[in-house]
Amino acid sequence: MAIGIICAMEEEIALLEQDIQSADSTIIAGRTFIQGTLYGQEAVLVMSRIGKVAVAVTTTLLIERFHVSQIVFAGTAGAVAPELKVGDVVVANQSVQHDMRPDEELTFRVPLIEVGYFQSDPELTQKAFGAVEEYINNSLHNDIPQQHLQQFGIRQPKVVVGTIASGDEFVCDPAKNTWLYEHIDNLKCVEMEGAAMAQVCYEYGIPFTILRVISDCADNDTPFTFDSFIEGAAKYFTRGSIRALLQA
Repeated sequence: MAIGIICAMEEEIALLEQDIQSADSTIIAGRTFIQGTLYGQEAVLVMSRIGKVAVAVTTTLLIERFHVSQIVFAGTAGAVAPELKVGDVVVANQSVQHDMRPDEELTFRVPLIEVGYFQSDPELTQKAFGAVEEYINNSLHNDIPQQHLQQFGIRQPKVVVGTIASGDEFVCDPAKNTWLYEHIDNLKCVEMEGAAMAQVCYEYGIPFTILRVISDCADNDTPFTFDSFIEGAAKYFTRGSIRALLQA
């Protein structure tokens, strides 16, 4: 069975689309699902678009129509944990919807299923952690042009495992970052899709994990644009990490 690979933006998935072999494309609900062989493994690539609903639809289609056996989400995120810098990578061992607050207890539990923190598959997560480390240690500096690494202040990124929080908002307020960091267990970064994918996978019983390279500190205070980071660095992190994971 194939592995499903989701990115939210075209720029993030572009290099993977170039590398997939024996590709066959199917358009469903405005999304192009590309089936083929990626780095020796059967895979289905798809760009979900941005936001929780978009990725929930995409994840459901991957499971129902393409019968994937596991799913990996790869993309960018804003750092919340103070030890993280641009270029560091977070591998989620759990994910939570930070805008899911049906009660005053701040458990972030989804009503009726009563789960707040969705646990990534431990084996897949550990494998992903090792794959990202392998890419950073052995391939990163040959893969990304040196001038781009210098532009974004990337020297030797680290890989961490922790919580990723998702919500339908672009978090750029330091006060909001502090609140999230204080109320969410072991929070590392914020983005807009991962926990919604995680909920769908949880309900279907599909193993998953999430990889996020840090593009900013979620405070609207970086000396470069998000678009320049995607084009100059993030797309290489995505391809390199997925390649190392599938070849592990």
